[in-house]
Amino acid sequence: MANPFKAVEIAPNIFWVGAIDWNIDDFHGYRVSRGTTYNAYLIKGEKNILIDTVKQPFFQEMLLRISSVIAPTDIDYIISNHSEMDHSGCLPQAIDTLQPDSIFASAKGVETLEQHFGLKNITAVKDNKTMVFGDTELLFLETRMLHWPDSMFTYLPRKNILFSQDAFGMHLASTKRFADQLPAGIIDQEASKYYANILMPYSTQVIKLLDKIKSLELPIDMIAPDHGPLWRQDLDKILNQYYRWATPKRTNKALVVYDSMWNSTDTM
Repeated sequence: MANPFKAVEIAPNIFWVGAIDWNIDDFHGYRVSRGTTYNAYLIKGEKNILIDTVKQPFFQEMLLRISSVIAPTDIDYIISNHSEMDHSGCLPQAIDTLQPDSIFASAKGVETLEQHFGLKNITAVKDNKTMVFGDTELLFLETRMLHWPDSMFTYLPRKNILFSQDAFGMHLASTKRFADQLPAGIIDQEASKYYANILMPYSTQVIKLLDKIKSLELPIDMIAPDHGPLWRQDLDKILNQYYRWATPKRTNKALVVYDSMWNSTDTM
């Protein structure tokens, strides 16, 4: 029987080791009708790096996926892109179990993780700075208020992968890991719903972030968010959608709100 908790190799020596939450129906107070995922990523190399963790009840699921690739105690570093509990909830447990050499976060992330868990000895990374971990080079980009003060992106140059934490994500549980493997209509609906409920209040920052990424001229072949499927095709589509959603531009449409007990009003 196939291992249901096996890691998924998304690029050579880069693995999705997250968890799938089929049962969640409420997230931040809005209806989640298709579940969600908590995405974590393992970079295997001279130094093994775990990018983000998962919601606390799903720690064992993440651990099993890591174990399908390497011994969990072989992880050298953990990078926390976002300290919200659905991504950091199991971090104290992960530290105890994995015994990493170091944990990295943004400057605000260091503060927030200490406030959440009393964690100390977390190293703050600097915005738009590159660090080398064995044979892996990573670039860190602060994305404050997208959608927490601690939020940041991690970019992997040699694979052109952007680990984008909550940006470009959606709440959608699936056994498929990539957006192009799922119906386009569902992807569009869930991506826009997620933006409207999570990121729309920060649209000004979204525009600034998109412009910042564009100015850096980073080649991006894959966007790996912390919720939902990953983007490996037509990346311009989701980037342009974010530009459009973040731009306060009127469209010619009308909203009709109605209730229909027996569907008669709906038929009209």
